[in-house]
Amino acid sequence: MDNKDKRNFKRYKKEAELILKANTGAYKGRVIDYSDGICAVVKNASSIVSGTTVNIKSHELGIEFLGEVVWAKKVVPDLHIGIRRVDNLRGSLKDFRLPDILKGLQKTTSTGTLEIHNDSIQKKIYIKNGDLIFASSNQPKESLAKALLTVGKITVDQFKKTVEISEQTGKNQSTTLAELGYLSPQEFVRALKNQVEMIILSSFNVTDATFEFQEGPLDADESIPLRINATNLLYHGYKKVNDLLYLKEECPPLDIELSLSMDPEELVQNLSMSDTDRRILSYLDGKHTIKEILSLAQTSDMETFKTIHALLNIGAIELTEGSVPSAKGLEINNELMEKIEDMNNNYKTLGYYGILGTNEGVSEEEIREAYYRVAKEFHPDRFFSLPSDDIKEKINRIFSYATEAYETLSNEAKRREYDSSLPVKSAKPPSKAEMAKARFNQGRTLLMMRNYSDAATLFAQAIYFDNSTASYHYYHGLALSKLSRFKEAAKTFNEAVKLNPRKADYVAELGHVFLMLGFKARAQNSFKRALELSPSNERALEGIPKTEKSKKSIFGSSENILLRISQKYGLKKKK
Repeated sequence: MDNKDKRNFKRYKKEAELILKANTGAYKGRVIDYSDGICAVVKNASSIVSGTTVNIKSHELGIEFLGEVVWAKKVVPDLHIGIRRVDNLRGSLKDFRLPDILKGLQKTTSTGTLEIHNDSIQKKIYIKNGDLIFASSNQPKESLAKALLTVGKITVDQFKKTVEISEQTGKNQSTTLAELGYLSPQEFVRALKNQVEMIILSSFNVTDATFEFQEGPLDADESIPLRINATNLLYHGYKKVNDLLYLKEECPPLDIELSLSMDPEELVQNLSMSDTDRRILSYLDGKHTIKEILSLAQTSDMETFKTIHALLNIGAIELTEGSVPSAKGLEINNELMEKIEDMNNNYKTLGYYGILGTNEGVSEEEIREAYYRVAKEFHPDRFFSLPSDDIKEKINRIFSYATEAYETLSNEAKRREYDSSLPVKSAKPPSKAEMAKARFNQGRTLLMMRNYSDAATLFAQAIYFDNSTASYHYYHGLALSKLSRFKEAAKTFNEAVKLNPRKADYVAELGHVFLMLGFKARAQNSFKRALELSPSNERALEGIPKTEKSKKSIFGSSENILLRISQKYGLKKKK
């Protein structure tokens, strides 16, 4: 179990019958969940071990692939296994959501072409090192000429002439447009980028289609790497989900508070958001529950859940402390078994505060957060698929005691009565780390509200209490930069980089401050370093053209991109 399956793709919880074939025979079983691999329970398959090559087929899910067993756990009389796919990722968009596929390919830094097909639609999305760089479509409404006509970049007569010549010569519309010289090279590049984004966005609407990811080097003649805002595309892709029940299941419980992630500026500064989206975002301060946000958002529950779900999936927000699990099914490893045994043997000795992992004197809010942490780990629903009644009984005892502790400690009268039976202890004052975190969270909220002066003050206070946390210095630098206090910003960004030298965002922001101070050589070095750490870092890519030299990346310089596109399409000067 040491090699337990760790999937980068979204896990879909759905039980379905399957057939597993190996050299030792064919076995029946059921799928527990699936992604680019599957977790399954197989009957009478004691000969299956880690490393076994198997064929998997599930008619119900439309899944059929070649895989390798990466872990196996005997739970008599069945075998719990995790299987990693070893052939191309393929399936139906009814069973896999396209944003989840793109996010998984991004996390695995994959290179290849994602092909989407049904009877009439053929689309390709080109991916390099996890970055979306190009897309093509056979749909006339998604042609470059049609896109340009829609936004008024070419006239109706120019559109008709482009289509006519393209049909006569057999050349694609992009090449024809370039030869006619209706756009300058720079306008052509922008138009091409907009077309690619339009193709990807429209792909999120397709469900009755199959897909396959062809992993491998990209054909230079088919795609030219463009700088695509993948975060924005994924955000809008996730917002296409219109299944309210699914959204509720995917989001945390209603009484959980949500807060901004550690890098909100990077994640939201380039998102095209509606006023409603931004209103919802303003309540993500770690103080409002989802239930409260639903009442404050001034829009439908569907729209609120869609926005929260999208922001969660792109990493823009996080749970304040954890949530009660909605997903079911779990594989048991030795470490977890030991934890269950230890907790089962000692929960009464720990007492109500001990089982929740808190101390006397904590607030009701902290009690609730502590309970959710315990419930997340020991909720009986996580273990429903296990055949062992002994484990289930222990889990039920632990969870029942934790619930009893929560109900007692969250009730003022019951808590006083319980506390009176305990030895009196002095209230523990907040630690410096806790005071630092509180000021940091307040500062992040003010930063998003563009109250940069007060945000800078709070970040400075956070650093006073805890100067060893890199993110405190980073956000202090962001606030100072907004106030044009660039010398101070350079100093605090430098400190952030010292504490976490492998964080590309920190290095890139330092580069921009150097630019504002007139130190182009230093800025260039910072941008180069940031791109070495993260080749698709947008802030570094923005900064490179502003220095004397540019860094080669998977995209190349703006001039090189323009040259490659000009050569491919034979671009002429605009008429």
